[in-house]
Formats: sequence, C-alpha cells, structure tokens
Amino acid sequence: MKLEASILRDFFLDSSLSDFFKETDIFYIDFLSHTAQSCTTLRSFGYEDSDLLKVIEDFPVHESDRERANLQLQRIWSGQTESFIDAFRLASKDKSTYRWLRFTIKVLLRNSNKRPRIIVGHVVDLDDLINSQEEIRERLVEIDTMRELFTAINKSLDFGETFSRTTSQLRRIIPFDRACAESLEDGRLVVVAGYGYNESDLSGLVFPAHGVDNPAVRAIEERRIVICNDVRQSFPGFINATEDFATMSWLGIPLIYEKKVIGLLTLDNKELNAYNDQHVRIASELSEYIAIALEHARRHQLVTRQAMTDKLTGLANRYGLETHGISLFQKAIEEEHSIGVLILDIDHFKQINDTYGHAYGDVVLQTIAMTIRGQIRTRDYAIRYGGEEFVVLLPDLGTREALIVAERLRNKIAQIKMEENKKMPTVSIGIYAAIPGTLDILHEYIRKADMALYAAKEAGRNRSRVWSISPEFYGER
Repeated sequence: MKLEASILRDFFLDSSLSDFFKETDIFYIDFLSHTAQSCTTLRSFGYEDSDLLKVIEDFPVHESDRERANLQLQRIWSGQTESFIDAFRLASKDKSTYRWLRFTIKVLLRNSNKRPRIIVGHVVDLDDLINSQEEIRERLVEIDTMRELFTAINKSLDFGETFSRTTSQLRRIIPFDRACAESLEDGRLVVVAGYGYNESDLSGLVFPAHGVDNPAVRAIEERRIVICNDVRQSFPGFINATEDFATMSWLGIPLIYEKKVIGLLTLDNKELNAYNDQHVRIASELSEYIAIALEHARRHQLVTRQAMTDKLTGLANRYGLETHGISLFQKAIEEEHSIGVLILDIDHFKQINDTYGHAYGDVVLQTIAMTIRGQIRTRDYAIRYGGEEFVVLLPDLGTREALIVAERLRNKIAQIKMEENKKMPTVSIGIYAAIPGTLDILHEYIRKADMALYAAKEAGRNRSRVWSISPEFYGER
C-alpha cells in the first residue's frame, strides 16, 4: 500500500495535473487488490466502488460510441498508450439513461505482464453543455430559416427553397393539389421541383414543349398564362405525370426572363372549374419573381460550381473544402459515422518543376488529380489543398479502410508512365480517421492527417502513415 500511496501522491502533486483534476471527480482502481474508489459523478449514475472493476473493463456506453470506446480501452490494455481523453455517452447502472461524460484515463502502474495494475480516471459531465449547444444550434437554424422566409423571392439563391416557400404561400390564394416548376431545355420541359409528389415521381420527369397540342405547349408558345378547367374535355391527350392522380383543372404560368421563356410553373387540381380570372391576375403578378428565382438559381449553381473548382486539376478547391467538405463532416457528426481524411503531397515536386519546367509540373498535377478521381468513390470528395498537396475526404471509412485507399492511390501513382521518358514523382500520404463528435472540427482532422504526412516524409517518402498519439509516432518526427 505504501507504493500505491506514493504513486497517488506524486500523481496528485504533479503541477501539470493539479489544476486540471478535482478530487471529487477522480476515481481509482487497483486491479490486483480488487479495490476501487468511485467519484461523485459516477455515483450519481448508480456506480459504487465495487462496480468500477467491472465497468472499466466492459464500458457501458451508447452503442454509437461503442467502437470508439473499445478502441481507446484496447490501446490502454495493450500498452499502446498510458492515457486518453475522450467523451462518451455513459449508461446509468440501471441502463435507463445516457449522459455525455468526458473521461481522462491514466495508467499509473502496470504489472510484469504490462497489464494495467492501477488506473486513475477523471470524469466531467458534459451532457448539459452538449445539449445546450444542440439547442443553440437548432435555435440558430430556426432564426436563419425565418430570416430566409422574409427574404424576397428573387433574393433567394436556392430554387428548391424558393419553390417550397412560394407554393406554401400560393396555396392560400390559388387552389391546387400539385405543382411543378419546369425548366425549358432543348425543346423539353424538365421538372426541377414539385409539390404534392413523391420524390421518386419527379426523377427524370420530362414533358414536350413543342409539337403537340396541350395546355403546356400553348402557354410556352403563346407566352401567356393558360387556364384549363376541364382537362379531359379540352385536351383529351393531356399527359398526367402519375397514374394515381387525374388532373381535372390546370393552370400554366410561363416563366419569362429578359423576354425569353425559360420555363413553366404548372398547378394541378382534382376539381373541375377550379380557376378564374382572379387567379390569372395573381399568377401574372408572381410570374416575374418566380422566373427571376429560377434564373438566379441556375446562375448561382453555375457560379458556385466554378467557385468550388480548381481550374488546373478540376478537383475541388479550398472554398469547396470549406463548403461541401464541411457539410460532409457535419453529416458524419449527425449520423455518428466515421470519416477518413487523406492528405497527399507530391515528393520532391520542386525538383520536377526545376528539371522539366512548370508546364510539366502542371501536367503532373493534372495526372495525379485524374488518378485520384479514378480511384475513389463517387461519394468521396477530393480537393487540391494547395500547391502540390491534395486532401481526400472518405465518408463512412475508418482507419483500416482509409489506409487501403491511401495505399491503392500511392501504388497507382507510382506506376504511372509519362511520355517522353519524363519522371513521374511518387507521393507521401498522411491518414486520420475517426467518428467525429459534436465538439470536433474538420480542420483538426486535416491537421492530424498532416502530422502523419510529415511522419511519412521523415521516414523516407513514398509511403503512407496513420496518425497516432503514441510517443513513438512523435519520435519519428
């Protein structure tokens, strides 16, 4: 017991730890003597001293945190690390509730077999904090949505949102059961948004815009709002979008932008004689705004795509990373799925430029970018991070799978044969993958992958390295 007391005394007197740890939140386990001391937070969960020996070996965390918790414990038991800090949703002893707790675990003593003998842990209850953050996030989304709702139709850059708001308001003054926004493209009306449809009904939905006698063609060709209060009688050849819905009354609003017809807004009603002149007047007043919204959405989509694309390689650029990349990371947080990050750097790229010229260096960058696109999934996201560096985001992939992708990429690039006997450089790759929590950020994942990349270069280049917090990893640097 003198040994344990000495160890604990040194532990608590450590100046780097004394301010961080609070005695009421510390638990202590001695596996050899089967003794333990719980703490206030764990006791509030129903765990007494005698429970800790069992709890620490079979961590009762939420199923979504199970893989991450097991990984941390495995690293402790195997001797890969002496400590870790991580947050999990811990179950109460009766399994009735879960709360977010941050655990700081440290091994103070191991036995001759390198198994933990004495463990000290510090616990902080983060549940209220994380729940408050979620409430704040939801409130901010709500406020932002309200702000968008009061923005003029033609100010919106997302046509889907504009269409949804428009139809919800329009139904108060013009009756309809279904609505379609259709874009005029190459003599066809392509449905780009709909109300009252199943999502699958709208996929690939196209109508003729010329050459047939129906109200849609008449509205396009005559550039005026068309009402049909008895579709079967007036237009026997009228095409219903789906078999489960029979349109009886129809109203078509041509969308005209800068004197050019760019599309059509159609309203369908199950009842006969649903529309009148008042509806035409209201539709006439709205048609210009809806047309502007559609055209602005087209242009915004084109500009956004260009702004997010690196002109040389065709991959995403840093702006793409800050927009779509952040969106992928946020999705991983919300779905509690792993996400892998690769960062690739071309080995000795300066020598390539100095030897063969910058024009050839551009060819190398384009070739590697094309290889990356060919070796990853459609759902993955590749970015030219800057200069000769590339980042690849791998949704739903853990460390092992991300390493497989990295090695496949590295080997494929190394095998590329260039014309005129010019040299194709190799690449070094850093890897980091984990299940992100609500407090994580994408750039921290990239930073860790970059540290692994540095280790790969220090080890001789043309290799992959996975980020680790082990002392050996940092020693390689």
